Amino acid sequence: MTADERGTGTVGSEPVRADASGGETSGTAVRAEAESIVGEVARRIADPQAVMRITGTAVDRSPGGRESLIWHPSALNEGCPGVALLHAELGDRRSTHAYLSVAAKEAMSGGGGLFAGLPAVVFATRAAASRPGDYASLMDRALPAVRAAVRDLTRDETGRIAAGRPGTAFAVYDIVQGLAGLGRLLLAGGEGDGAAADAVDCLIALTQDVEVGGVRVPGWWVTHAPIRDTSAGDGHFNLGLAHGIAGPLALLAIAHREGLRLPGQEEAIERIVTWLLDRLSGGSWPTVVTLRELVDVPDRRHHEHQVAPDRPSWCYGSPGIARAIQLAGIALDNSAWRRAAVSVLRATLARPWDTWGVVDAGLCHGWAGMLHMTRLIAADDGAEDLDGAVDGLARRVAGCFDPEAPFGFRYAAGAGADVAPDRAGFLEGAAGIALALHAYARGGPPATTWDSALLLA
Repeated sequence: MTADERGTGTVGSEPVRADASGGETSGTAVRAEAESIVGEVARRIADPQAVMRITGTAVDRSPGGRESLIWHPSALNEGCPGVALLHAELGDRRSTHAYLSVAAKEAMSGGGGLFAGLPAVVFATRAAASRPGDYASLMDRALPAVRAAVRDLTRDETGRIAAGRPGTAFAVYDIVQGLAGLGRLLLAGGEGDGAAADAVDCLIALTQDVEVGGVRVPGWWVTHAPIRDTSAGDGHFNLGLAHGIAGPLALLAIAHREGLRLPGQEEAIERIVTWLLDRLSGGSWPTVVTLRELVDVPDRRHHEHQVAPDRPSWCYGSPGIARAIQLAGIALDNSAWRRAAVSVLRATLARPWDTWGVVDAGLCHGWAGMLHMTRLIAADDGAEDLDGAVDGLARRVAGCFDPEAPFGFRYAAGAGADVAPDRAGFLEGAAGIALALHAYARGGPPATTWDSALLLA
């Protein structure tokens, strides 16, 4: 890894170019267009019953022919809580309440992670509460169940670690299903001395090395495959923000920033950041490192072996990992880490954008996610020279608006995947895209802190 990638050298002084397709359109004009699109999307997804008539039976089909429903009423990703976030951000109490009412009736469990069931409803409800006592009865019912689910999860995982049994799973620690997302939910509610602390403490323990086949490896070794329905092989170490170690890193950093500081927390943060930076090459990280790769060449430094540029994204791409490292640098006042994070973003933006492999506008792995992450990283670094890139990304998102689509945007997965194109929700649908456009247009942090669900803030 080069000095710039570690953040110990100088970051290039040449300003990152804006998207060449953007022409001379001013940022003011782009912001006006973005806000207009936001209003139109909100109008189209104001009625949950109308939305569910389209989404309720939509399915994705796997290459093997298996079908899976995409809409789940109580899900944050593609469900009522995610759409409620947009209406809450825009101050539309009527539409927000309509979506939350449907979600609350469907949510049955405090488990399943931040993106499902009662945790998803709690997140959206907290975002929607604008007056003292708003949704108090719902929160009084839901929060104890969420706390109990978190404590069950931490008890089981802490027991596994204490017993010396190596091997964890996404559902234990990640943002979508595990302790990173659930910990962020509880931390936002002032749970720093309760279940949130339990989650943080468990993630600290997860960073300790474990022995696998006589070799010491990081404790976040995952035994299952990175993609469902594929061979697990010998397990792997996941790097992404959504399902990898970057998610716990983000929570540990945010908790530290918010005043929740436990024994070993700073050491755990440093351990993760060092491991990630050792695997950075050419401005990109690999998606996963297999156990065999780590064991066969334990002293390998990945910067000596070029990593193919990834698809920039929140879920698995380098910008999402860079944001987690930036948050760690802010929390521990480590300027080298902060420089490294911005250097990765600059390297990504310097690549021709049409080679990125981005095929939709969504938050998860589309243009809206890149727009929001670039805004956040640039703002926290004070990198005003990235303003042109931010405007260019906003133009890309706006350019995906399709007035013929029922929700204004259509989802695509690439590689010939057979997916439902009309999605109204948060990660892959119109609500999430509109949230990113709205944040761009208003030029500040979201009023509802919706991006904390992504552990970007």
